[in-house]
Amino acid sequence: MRPNILFIVIDSFSANKCFGANKTSITPNIDFLISRGTYFSQTISAASSTVLSFGSIFTGLYPFDSVTRENNYFKINPKNITYIKNLIDFGYTAYATIPKIFTFVGLEKIFERKIETYDSSKNLYNGVGEQILDSLNSKNLNEPWFYYLHLMDLHGTETSFVTDPPLEFSDKKFGTNRYERMISAMDVWIGKILEKIDLEKTLIIFTADHGADSASWTPEMEKFAQDNIENRKVEPGLMANIATKVPKSLIPFRKTLSDKYREKRDQTIEKKMQPERKKVDDLNLGSYEKRIIENAVGSIPRVYEEMCHVPLIISGFKLPNKIIEELVSSIDIFPTIAEIVDMPKKNTKIHGRSLLPIINGKKIEERPVYIESDIDSSSKINVIGIRTSKYKYFRNGDSTGSNQHLYDLQNDILEENNIAEKNPNLVKEMEIILHKIKDGSFSESETKQIDEEKQKKIQEELKKLGYI
Repeated sequence: MRPNILFIVIDSFSANKCFGANKTSITPNIDFLISRGTYFSQTISAASSTVLSFGSIFTGLYPFDSVTRENNYFKINPKNITYIKNLIDFGYTAYATIPKIFTFVGLEKIFERKIETYDSSKNLYNGVGEQILDSLNSKNLNEPWFYYLHLMDLHGTETSFVTDPPLEFSDKKFGTNRYERMISAMDVWIGKILEKIDLEKTLIIFTADHGADSASWTPEMEKFAQDNIENRKVEPGLMANIATKVPKSLIPFRKTLSDKYREKRDQTIEKKMQPERKKVDDLNLGSYEKRIIENAVGSIPRVYEEMCHVPLIISGFKLPNKIIEELVSSIDIFPTIAEIVDMPKKNTKIHGRSLLPIINGKKIEERPVYIESDIDSSSKINVIGIRTSKYKYFRNGDSTGSNQHLYDLQNDILEENNIAEKNPNLVKEMEIILHKIKDGSFSESETKQIDEEKQKKIQEELKKLGYI
């Protein structure tokens, strides 16, 4: 019997707030999933931004192969065969409930339009939860089904600007900061969703696209973020209005205007943020605390643990209850699903591998994990790197010797002491690994154009989420 598959992604869920000593939220339902399945305590996301991350999850490929660009936005590379398509060919009916913003990245085609959307600023407790429960009524889903849920309760400003918050959000017994109290509120709805499912014949995947700096903010940091996050927003100016009105026949010229607008916008934002960056410097914080509050001023491409270490629970369908500490990657999730449901291998090229042997107690060789940070395709500084069980290495993506960072994760868990300069041989080893992983990759060199209406909608959604 093929199991149904419920795949839950909590946007911006940091691993140390899902399981372990640093967690203070109350999560009986997430704990229940762990108790009846396998938890991978060292799961590293392939990217610290959403589209790159789930592009890699759906394809089993790292971001440099899994996504492409249209104008200044990422989307899942249409040349790739996703595991969703493989499941559909295998007899599954695929469904999804996702934020509206992600309809622009190719998911509507992947799910063959069996897709529901919600306003990207909505949460489980103010409408999204009820929408999901309605979809989970057995009469609406054809078995075997695959159902993808992407939830935004922890994303970005959600824990800073909450309107009509749930009870759990206001009571400190549910967590030491807003982020953890939101997890407690979210867990209530996870329980309601699980009640709708036949757990005996459902495989449940519970993970995140990436982590969040805000997971470890103190109340003082939360107040600072609340006071300063509005400085990211800049209203479209004359240049932007001109750029969008240029006829399609003059697309190259329109692109030039658009690029000039973005450059001017970035300069304006940077100018507004300079006093706020000075405020961060004046807070007299340690290097870790300063790092995790800087993103409250402006998004910075990064691959530190708070952004890349994510939870992974594979639960139900007779899986053993265990905690696995081996290093794994988010690109391993779908190869694991494929082996569990005994789906024929169709993807001729993947970077991930099945974790079922580890689940069944076999030892397999550790693979270094490639990580990438590009927060959007117009970012001037993309960060790429390697994560092993012992070390984290990263640098600017466009230059081998630029902005090199190396951390001893066993002795410096907060990544505060950069040892790159003192360990040139180890840096060289990491560079060799990096080049080996990227060897043979293909890239989408052609810059495609998005029609004006779609680009306007994307801009509106990104503005809601605080990116522009």
